[in-house]
Amino acid sequence: MISKAVKWKVSSALTLTAVVTAVGMGWSRSISELGTTGAQFKSGLFTQYSSSFKDNSGWIYAIAVSPDGKTLASGCYGGIIKIWNLQTGELLYTIKAHTDAIESLAISPDGNLLASGSWDNRIKLWNLKTGILINTLKGHADDVKAISISPDGRLLASGSTDKTVKLWNLADGKLLRTLPDTDWIQSVAFSPNSKILATGSEDGTIKIWWLDDGGNYTLTGHSGPANSVAFSPDGKTLASGSADKTVKLWQFTNGKVLHTLTGHSGPVQSVAFSADGQALASGSYDKTIKLWNLKTGELMTNFAEHSKPVWSVAFSSKDTVLASGSGDETIKLWPVSVPIAAQVNSPAPEVEATSSEIISPGEIAHLNRKVYDQIDKSWRSTPTFSTSLVYRVAVNEEGVITDCQPLNQAAGDFIQEVSLSSFRKVAHQPKHFRQFKVVLKPSGVLEVSPW
Repeated sequence: MISKAVKWKVSSALTLTAVVTAVGMGWSRSISELGTTGAQFKSGLFTQYSSSFKDNSGWIYAIAVSPDGKTLASGCYGGIIKIWNLQTGELLYTIKAHTDAIESLAISPDGNLLASGSWDNRIKLWNLKTGILINTLKGHADDVKAISISPDGRLLASGSTDKTVKLWNLADGKLLRTLPDTDWIQSVAFSPNSKILATGSEDGTIKIWWLDDGGNYTLTGHSGPANSVAFSPDGKTLASGSADKTVKLWQFTNGKVLHTLTGHSGPVQSVAFSADGQALASGSYDKTIKLWNLKTGELMTNFAEHSKPVWSVAFSSKDTVLASGSGDETIKLWPVSVPIAAQVNSPAPEVEATSSEIISPGEIAHLNRKVYDQIDKSWRSTPTFSTSLVYRVAVNEEGVITDCQPLNQAAGDFIQEVSLSSFRKVAHQPKHFRQFKVVLKPSGVLEVSPW
């Protein structure tokens, strides 16, 4: 049965944040001075940065890059924001923004507004061009750990150690809704269509919130805090990075893990998708940044020039630069001279395609009911089996069962008795839309739940 809160149980999951760290004070080296060749970029062996900002104000916990790729904002432990010209390395201005550490920054889609979240429990909105304070959002009772601005520019989401997520009207700063959780919120991210919010918690869970109807469900599997979450540009995949040292790629509409990315030797602090959706960057406490092929889950490149933990990573809008911020008080820029897609050498096996349409818990519940009714109608005999039968069934967009696969030995043995053999896949049937788990118990009870 589907309710407004469905808990997906998936093994070993991780989260990644859209929060990034940074530091800066001027450029160090140019690409030409490094003598880097196109072949090095394409081979994924390029490991040296082209430029570095140096700042002596302490660890930089957050960075954000403007939509046009020209401006970079950084926030540090001392509550200071610095605004940089990403193309020239010039420090444009400095703001004494908060009375405590800034752990998250976000820039509005139009590039005019910068939001900052701090351990002083405040969120502040700034004019990115002038550095003038526009508004201060008060409502959290503890540290603001993560913020995100919706792609449509209407909402701001904030997560806090007060165990709540708050949704704000970005235009006037009014609090619209408070979403409760059971632990500290470590990360937040909006889907590209602005209708879904993902949140990562200290207990390792990730919640998917459907903002239209208030429904939510939970992805579980982390063995450490879900430090960061991010949606892919096409909205089909959620990436998560965790203190358990792994990154996971989720087909979040059904709770399926597409890939688990391993290789970091320390907690994963942040993740960022390339704009073309072909690659994912992850920054870690192990002082490295890793670049992953999203189709295969393979490691393409390892960047290891930082001397302290990497707190954040962010791509520029055209994927020409990957920025990383670290506890070593530097922001490094890693050039990507060709499109990320060109770096992926060979086509990778695809995970079975599913509809790109994101459906709400209410629609899932409707399909769940249709699956139940079809099986209940066909299964009329008195059970002769003594072990529960477990099946995975697939349905089309109308909720008609198009395939049925037994998942244990008893299910295969008794598939005729329970009249499910007629639902076995045949060649002319349409592509599957959603999958459900079906359990038939010796007591005569039928259970159907989303896969």
